Parts: sequence; structure tokens; C-alpha cells
Amino acid sequence: MIRGHPIQGRMDGQVLKLWKLLAISGLLLLQTGCWDSVELNRRAIVSGVSIDKGLTEDKRYSVSFQVIVADEITGKNSRGNAPVALYKGSGRSIYEAFGNASRQSARILSLGHSKVIIISEDLAREGIRDLMDIFERESDMRLSTLVFVSRGQRAEDILSVMTIFGKIPANDLVQKLETGNRSFGYNFRIEVDDVIRGILAKEGGAIINGVIVKGDLEAGGTKSNLEGIKPKAILKNAGLAVFKQDKLMAFQDGTEGMGLSLIHNKQKEYPLLLELGKNESATFSMFKVHTSVTANAKDPEHPVIYISTQQQAALKEYNGSLDISKSSVLRNWEKLLSEETKKEIDAAVKAAMRLNSDYIRFNETVNRVNPKGWKRVKGRWDTIFTQCEVHIKVNTLIRHTEMRTRSLKSSGEGVE
Repeated sequence: MIRGHPIQGRMDGQVLKLWKLLAISGLLLLQTGCWDSVELNRRAIVSGVSIDKGLTEDKRYSVSFQVIVADEITGKNSRGNAPVALYKGSGRSIYEAFGNASRQSARILSLGHSKVIIISEDLAREGIRDLMDIFERESDMRLSTLVFVSRGQRAEDILSVMTIFGKIPANDLVQKLETGNRSFGYNFRIEVDDVIRGILAKEGGAIINGVIVKGDLEAGGTKSNLEGIKPKAILKNAGLAVFKQDKLMAFQDGTEGMGLSLIHNKQKEYPLLLELGKNESATFSMFKVHTSVTANAKDPEHPVIYISTQQQAALKEYNGSLDISKSSVLRNWEKLLSEETKKEIDAAVKAAMRLNSDYIRFNETVNRVNPKGWKRVKGRWDTIFTQCEVHIKVNTLIRHTEMRTRSLKSSGEGVE
């Protein structure tokens, strides 16, 4: 009897096992796939969502979707039409309104690429907790989507404006927010997740950027808005909407808005003007701005809040006769700039206390430094917050005066 070689037998067994493994793997691959997948050419990409109050109880919410018309964006099959279309639906709930709007589109509305959510002011004053619940629950919606409140206008009007820079209006709104925060404005990036965390803070409230259409609303929705040198309507950031939990209380503009942005350490660069006397002024660009908020909460019933801001300044415009090459002049200006910034922060603190809503988040600071003490007072924070002792300190350094040490007024250049 002739037997095979034992090594050859083991090799044949290993090869057989390998083939079995490959066969099973192939069968498993055939079973994989997304059960709810939708082909791209069957999707309508939504760039923005707006929510308004409905007219009746059966139509409690009115929801509009700004949908990208892909052919007009790519240009390959463009027919010269608008780059976006607005679909609108109403319902007793947000999701029902979604469904009613979806039935108007030949494609499935896809929320995964939405850049903005616009909520009308009148709806925000009633409360937005239910609205934010669906955006957190909906798997297609990203928590990084930006949220705005339409100030004194219907939210759908914001999504109806044709914009000069960029074909998609929702993108224009995002870019204006980012550009303004980088240079001159006090509006800053506020996402769905930020709003939800503000609502869940029972002792505080949310903050949301305001937005308006400035100009002719009807003309803003037509191509004629793009054809002239002066647009008939433009989108504009309009203050910061502040809430007590989920209900809109007020809009913070100007000094209060700037102070609120500084407290939250969201201000990157901003202009600041000093009135120096009769017909004399100096305007600075404030940069490298950093604010920290700490607390002495050994006695949580009477916490002391410390707000400290460090910033640098560059002289951009000067209308005066002082010799700014002298260090004494610059040191005095630094003091004046610090006082102006302190006034802005103080105005924001007083506004929050007046509204009795801790959207400036002193509660988080107290909780961080004294967690045990916070548990004792959090149920009474509404009362304690308005009585907080607040100390504000601002330190300003004038880094440079650009290319000149004298103004044209003081130097007399060009005057005969």
C-alpha cells in the first residue's frame, strides 16, 4: 500500500480551507449593501431650510427648502434659469410639513448638505425646543448646520433672495457670517449643536444669529437683482438673538452685541473709534483679542465673576494734531481703548441680567470651579445670577501705527 507524503497532504488541506474561506467571503459580499440607499441622480440637494408659523392649527408650521438645480450650477446643461428652487409645505408638525414639501419635488429631498436653518422671529418667540428636536433626531441633518433667526421677516424670504457672490444664496449667507466675524462684525458661527446645548441649560438660554433682507423683497427673488450695479435686495447679518432657554427674548445690537461676542471669546478682529475732542478722532483695528471668564465661588450664594480681555490694536485712521511718535500719547490711547471695550462687555452683562437669562454662561463658570456648591444653588440661579458681582479688566497694547507717525492735519503736508 502506497501512502502519500504527509507534508503534501497538509498543504492540500490548507488550500481547501483557503478556497472555502474565499467562497464564504464572496457570498457575504453579495449580501452587503445599504437597504435605504438612493441613487444620486434621484436626490435633490437641499442647501437651506426655513421654518415659519402656519396660518391655521392644521398648518401650524410652514417649511421651505432651498434646492440646488444641479444643471444650472455645473453649466453643462444650463438653460439660464435660477440656480436654486424653493419648495414649500405646511403641516401640524415639522416632519409632516417636510413630507408635504417633498411631494412637490420630482426627486427625494436630501438634507445632508444643508448649510443653514432659518427660523422666523415670531416662531422663535413662542419657543424652538420642538424645532431643534427634529434637527437633532434626523439622521440626514448635520449638527454643524448654521442656525439663524429672520428678524421681523418671514424666514422663507431669506431663502428667496438671489445673491451676487455665489450662485447658492445659503452659501452666501455662510460666507458673510465668516467674513464679518474675521474682520468687522460681532456675529459668530452658531450651529445646531450650540443651540441645543443652550436650550438644555435650564439656567441659561440659546444665542442665534439674526438675519434680514435689506431692500426690495419681491425684486430680491428675481434675476434682476443680479443685473444692476446696486442689488435691489441683499442678505445682512442683524444682531444676536438671545433666548431664555428656548424662547427668544431680544436682539443684541451694537455695543451689547459686541460685548456678548467678546464674553464668549468669539471676536477675532473689530474696529474701535475714539472720540478725542472737537473734530478729532482715531480709529483702530483691534486684533488678537482673547477673553477669559473665571469665578470665585467659595460662597456659591454670592459668586464673584472675573472677565479679563487681552487685545492688541493698530491705528488705521487718525484725524488729529497729536504727535503719535510719543509713547505718552499711545499709553493714553491704550487706556481709552480699554475703557471702551470694558463698556461694551459691561453693557452685555447688564442686558443679560435685565432679561434674567444667563446666556452669557456664568453658570458654567461657577459649576466648573465649585461643582458641589453649584448643586446647592442651581435651582435658584435665576435669582442669584442677577445679583452676581462682576469685575471686568481689559488690557490693550497698541502694536503699531502703520506707515505714519503724524496725521496730514498735524504735518501740514500738501498745504501751501
